[in-house]
Amino acid sequence: MKLSSMKHFIVFIISLLALHLYAIGQDSVQVRRGVSTDRSQPHTGLNRRSGSDSTRVGNDSLRNDLRKVNLTFLSNIRTASMAEFVAQLNEKSNSYATTSANSAKDSVTTIKNSISEEIRQLKSIKGSIANYSNSLSSTKDQIRNIVNHYDINANNHSRAHQYLNSAELKLSSKMDSLEMINRTIDELILKNQRHLNRLDLITETKTAEKKSTTAPGKSSIWKANTTSISKDVILDNIRSNYSNNKSIDKYVNRTDWASRILLIVLGLAYSYWIVRVAYVLKQNDPSNKIAIDAIVGKTIIFLLTLLPFVNFFTPTFILQASQLVIMLIFMYLLRHKMTGQQRKIALILIIFYLLDVFVNMIVSDDLFLRIVCIGFNLIALGLVSYTKRRIKNSESPGYISNFIYVVFAILNITAITLNVIGHVEHSRSFSIACAVGLVQSFTLQYFADMIKLDVRNQFKKDRLVAGFWMRFNEQRTLTIITEILRIVCVLLAIIVLANNLQFIETLLTLSETFFGKVRSIGSISFTLGNLVVAVLLLLVANWFQKNISLIVLGGEDGQLNQAYNQKMTLFPLFRLAIILIGFFIAISALGMSLDKLTVVIGALSVGIGLGMQNIINNFVSGIILVFDKPFRVGDQIELADKKGRVKEIGIRASVLKTADGADVIIPNGDLLSGRLVNWTLSQEYSRISFVLHIDRKTDLDEAKQWIKDAIAASPHFVKERDSGISVQDISEEMIYLSVFCWVNFAANASSLKNDVLVVLYKQFEEKGLKFYSVLPPKS
Repeated sequence: MKLSSMKHFIVFIISLLALHLYAIGQDSVQVRRGVSTDRSQPHTGLNRRSGSDSTRVGNDSLRNDLRKVNLTFLSNIRTASMAEFVAQLNEKSNSYATTSANSAKDSVTTIKNSISEEIRQLKSIKGSIANYSNSLSSTKDQIRNIVNHYDINANNHSRAHQYLNSAELKLSSKMDSLEMINRTIDELILKNQRHLNRLDLITETKTAEKKSTTAPGKSSIWKANTTSISKDVILDNIRSNYSNNKSIDKYVNRTDWASRILLIVLGLAYSYWIVRVAYVLKQNDPSNKIAIDAIVGKTIIFLLTLLPFVNFFTPTFILQASQLVIMLIFMYLLRHKMTGQQRKIALILIIFYLLDVFVNMIVSDDLFLRIVCIGFNLIALGLVSYTKRRIKNSESPGYISNFIYVVFAILNITAITLNVIGHVEHSRSFSIACAVGLVQSFTLQYFADMIKLDVRNQFKKDRLVAGFWMRFNEQRTLTIITEILRIVCVLLAIIVLANNLQFIETLLTLSETFFGKVRSIGSISFTLGNLVVAVLLLLVANWFQKNISLIVLGGEDGQLNQAYNQKMTLFPLFRLAIILIGFFIAISALGMSLDKLTVVIGALSVGIGLGMQNIINNFVSGIILVFDKPFRVGDQIELADKKGRVKEIGIRASVLKTADGADVIIPNGDLLSGRLVNWTLSQEYSRISFVLHIDRKTDLDEAKQWIKDAIAASPHFVKERDSGISVQDISEEMIYLSVFCWVNFAANASSLKNDVLVVLYKQFEEKGLKFYSVLPPKS
């Protein structure tokens, strides 16, 4: 009996254990399913668990907060790829240790450039890691706030506890990986910096050895050598000066092909544009010719002018040659427009430019050559002063502005001073920079005038064929293009000057440090480069939202067409959407987290609501007007003492065009709350009535026929609608006729009445009868 009871008890215990293990297995399966679902759709799996066991997950507030825990951005943080890339850079850094003092100077320079580029890449990765870490920390703080707020633990809200615990583990894992990569990058940057310092010592040693064996020390002009000048000496000086510059082979091998292809594509697009414009102009005016030489020349000028943007490190020889080619092509293209004096100045400038570049290529520490260089600097100052006195019209080719004149004078005086005190190499750089800068000041002015002339031809062509550019105002467009061209020309001048003075690398390093340094305001981090991009994005979004109606619906000279469309009613919402999208993209480009932005907006919402009640009222009224549609763009409305056609429905206010041509800006709140009369809500046409006073001697039937004929002759009369003439009153001398009819548009009511009165006046005058449209004066 006892044995049987014992067996039953053991079976009962085993059954309980089996049921318990089965329940644990089911829970683990559900948890695994929830985690796998969370990897692709984090909120969907959580909603399914919440729906199945609401008592464990919690109330609606908890579910809403859990949905905000978004982990989808974790897939974008590719720590494995970053770690692999850093490891590759580490291997390359180890290979730099083999560079010794016996290595060639060119090899050392190439390795130094490679190390500098790798340091820039590593600093860029550090910036990305900092942004990722901020996002991870924010999400982790969000999870901890939810746990503390709802007191979530394994016993209370178990499913939510499992989900948040898993999410926090993922975040911690990513943060640890990023921290490890960040430490590796710091060590690698220090190691590369040590390599750079060592290679700098090698370069300095080689340079010192070369100077000690090949050339004497720096000497002032009164202590200069007086050796004889021969062909071999000149060739040696050219080779020596050329080797000190960036060689062309390095430039060719170092330039990215993507930049070259982009410049070529832009050049082809520009060529196609000017050919198409010239073809249309020739079709409409046979006197216009398609000059192949002008098209080819302008395309070459376009490509060579923008060439420094392809690679900021451009050899001075290429810059000198490109400026000479541009100058020659411009002289050829403007040969019929230049005066004799301008042609003579341009020719002297080109000859002087060639001689100046040649003399600075052969200059050395020899006394005679240094005196020749000083002479060319003085001639350059005299030539620029003569040109400035002779050409005073700022629109004329060859004009030199005061700023360019001052900069040119400073560079020449500096070149002379350096030559006198013995810094011949630096003096040569300043002299070449003067010559190239002077020619570039002319070529950039020609380039800007060329682009503006092409834009004017585009407007001329579109006026003939009613093209797309006719939607915009020509003067405003040219003003914007002029400002853009001014910025482009300034950047090109800076790049060319920096290359000629051999400090382009320093300039780029300082620019990168200035624009790439992470700055902080409180908990917000940003860089000036990102700030510039954000401002540009806001400016583009603002311009686009202002001109979207012109771009989509069309117009002329910056004004919308008279044929308005009902689709225009929704444009305020489109403009608002463009502003919001541009704002959020700019904030993202700035590097700010949108979560922090929502906190700032929430904190300011109370103050904004109290201080901007009228603006918010008008804004909300504008949205209601868009959807309620009490009027459309183009409708004839009347509000209080204002009557006219709706020209524009804006976000804050709408514009009403009155009969006298005035634009009345009315806040949307007044339009929504005031008593509004819409003459064209259900149809475009409108009813008009007026009274005519005719002589009693007139045959009544004949007078009515005259009135009917006068109404029918008006182009504004709607023949499909009924019209009528009735006798309103009769006096001793006059018959009062009430006339009503329909006009095709409410704004044309006065025009129809004018047409009728003019016709009737002539007929009554011919018959010798009296006719009035107002009460006649009492005798």
